[in-house]
Amino acid sequence: MDLKINWDHHRCKHALERMWLRGISQEDVIKAIQQGQKKIQKESKLAESLYSFYSVVYEEQIHSKIKLHKVYPVTVKLW
Repeated sequence: MDLKINWDHHRCKHALERMWLRGISQEDVIKAIQQGQKKIQKESKLAESLYSFYSVVYEEQIHSKIKLHKVYPVTVKLW
């Protein structure tokens, strides 16, 4: 399944700002989403992927007919 991350500035402005402040690149976010430990946040039902020293909170949409996994980053946290 192909992974497509939507880096639209209007939709994920907060995530881009947090990445810049924490020194995390877009490649690091992709690595976290693909290889990190996943969990679902109870209150918002967003996915969170824990990887290395940071975590990425994102909304995901899976389109099985066209075999596409869309990801919309919400924020990046250090832990």
